[in-house]
Amino acid sequence: MNEQRPPLWEVRGIYKAFPGVQALDDVSLALVSSQVHALVGENGSGKSTLAKCLAGAHQPDAGQMLLNGGPITLNHPIEARENGVATIYQEFSLVPTLTVAENIFLGRPPRKPRARIIDWDTMQRQTVETLEQLDIYIDPGVAVRDLSVAEQQLVEIAKAISLESSLLIMDEPTAALGLSETQRLLELIRRLAVQGKAILYISHRLDEVFEVADVVTVLKDGRLVATRPVSELGMNDVIRMMVGVDIEQHYPKVPNTQPVPCLEVENLATENGVNGVSFTINVGEVFALGGMVGSGRTEIARALFGLNQRTSGTVRLYGRPVNFSSPAEAIAAGVGLVPENRKADGLFFNFQGPPNITISRLAELLTGFFLNLGREQRYGRDYVEKLNITPTALERSVQFLSGGNQQKVVIARWLFSQARLLILDEPTQGLDIGAKFEVYKVINELTAQGISILFISSDYPELLAMSDRVAVVRDGRILHIAEAHRLSEYQLMVIASGADPGDLARESLDLRRRALPHLRALRDRLKLTTHLAVLDEQEMQVFYLDKLEGEQMVEMTSRTGATAPLTCTGLGKVLLAFEPSERVEAWVKEHGLVRYTDATITDPDAFIAELASIRQLGFSLDREEHEKGVRCIAAPIYDASGNVIAAISVSGPSDRMPTDLAQSPMRKEVVDTAIAISHALGYRR
Repeated sequence: MNEQRPPLWEVRGIYKAFPGVQALDDVSLALVSSQVHALVGENGSGKSTLAKCLAGAHQPDAGQMLLNGGPITLNHPIEARENGVATIYQEFSLVPTLTVAENIFLGRPPRKPRARIIDWDTMQRQTVETLEQLDIYIDPGVAVRDLSVAEQQLVEIAKAISLESSLLIMDEPTAALGLSETQRLLELIRRLAVQGKAILYISHRLDEVFEVADVVTVLKDGRLVATRPVSELGMNDVIRMMVGVDIEQHYPKVPNTQPVPCLEVENLATENGVNGVSFTINVGEVFALGGMVGSGRTEIARALFGLNQRTSGTVRLYGRPVNFSSPAEAIAAGVGLVPENRKADGLFFNFQGPPNITISRLAELLTGFFLNLGREQRYGRDYVEKLNITPTALERSVQFLSGGNQQKVVIARWLFSQARLLILDEPTQGLDIGAKFEVYKVINELTAQGISILFISSDYPELLAMSDRVAVVRDGRILHIAEAHRLSEYQLMVIASGADPGDLARESLDLRRRALPHLRALRDRLKLTTHLAVLDEQEMQVFYLDKLEGEQMVEMTSRTGATAPLTCTGLGKVLLAFEPSERVEAWVKEHGLVRYTDATITDPDAFIAELASIRQLGFSLDREEHEKGVRCIAAPIYDASGNVIAAISVSGPSDRMPTDLAQSPMRKEVVDTAIAISHALGYRR
């Protein structure tokens, strides 16, 4: 996409060093209008440093920066902003004591005409308008310090979007966001690109990269590895460039649960909104709290760690009643907490790695009344090696470490403390794939030793894959507890959004139960990948209920529980085709049609005409419109009332699919399978 356009911003041969670290080594990058350019790499690869050079926060030691083909020097972030650069940093740049509105308009408050005083009414109104673009409903007058980490992240995003900019730099913008908030942000990014902005998108979440980006650049150890169109790559290609090897099993879960209670919570309530919470965590179990942003997951964790005082309820640790009035009491009892916000709550930035790691068990370092610094260094080195933390953590303040290495230092602290119950609140937030894999292995090692884990994550695939059981939280209450392998992302999201598990979730379970035998049989006959999907009407996305891999596998970005665009996938088009025409036309007019490959239909009239043809024919085709080298055919599923409620598809490598899919026996097999599933749901025609 946009290969012929000249770059809006360009960096050529950039070098940047810090004491003892060559952060960037001859890196070049071109950013084009109307294009989302992803920047990926392991922690410490130089991604954030490059972003800060473009944002004016760092000045390159050598190399050249160009704007519209002309050389430019940015000596300060204000100069970058004046030249159309807006930045969302990985670490928040908010002022905690100021309000949401004051933070969004920090340094550029609207003023009344012919006066120097601030126009507070205009500031409030423009803040609300900016927040509404993201479907954010936060009081503009509330102090930022009173917001959750996820809400602060949303304010940070709104602050950058409110600027008049031609380049938007987003450094891990979804790290603290839940699934629904992430999908809203990705949709906004697509709209901003259509409006002509150049976007530099930095993320460890490769599924997001493949969903939203046009081009991807990979950095490793400060050097440029490659810049390629996303359509030419598979996820394993990117992982291989990032870490040098394939990671076949992203979630190496090992069950270690023993039938002995570790933590028993009954009717827990706090002044912070936790109400009537009850659950039990067994020895060696990973018990997860899932839910939307602001659901109360972190508040439950804080109450158990003695940070928030409970107003009622009982808590027993290994059968003994406990009521921690402070974190010190919790730590002494064998409870550790990896907090959601490592910057504010997790680290001592004036210390190096070893003091940060060993501070949770100082008695182990004492020789008489004195601290044994040699022993401190030895313990620190052991955990730096165990978690593959950068060796510079042994000698330098943790403030100079990458975000991922900082998080691993916090985890190492509680491993050193020998906690029997470890609360992990977003433990892999900001970590690259390799570092996440190391954390997962550590979780397995801990549970094998009988340590129990309360696990909180906004990454739903991670949450479901690495947990034994999941409690779904909403408004400070637990709505549902189930074994992790019995929940899909869709069911988790449905329950977390407020639906009764016996209501919408049961409908999806019934659909999957009736469809899966037919879907498996179709997969086995054709040896190709089959999908079952529904329309997420709130986010206007395809939502995959199931993906069954065929023998003739081809790398695709789809996966169970993930979402995909409506306008360029076979499933999306067939689901849209049976929606009310006026609604679809209004949606297309508002959001436009994003080009994913050269085959993507971007003309609204042609797209609407194709939907009409799909309604008449009863099936749809994807002619490499979403992913290059992948074709598919999809057909609708009807309920007993004759309404289209889902769709199935068969996908495969283009060279292994029939040349004329529409007239092939494969088309008949797919349509007949969809009708068979519809009949199982009570449909008769």
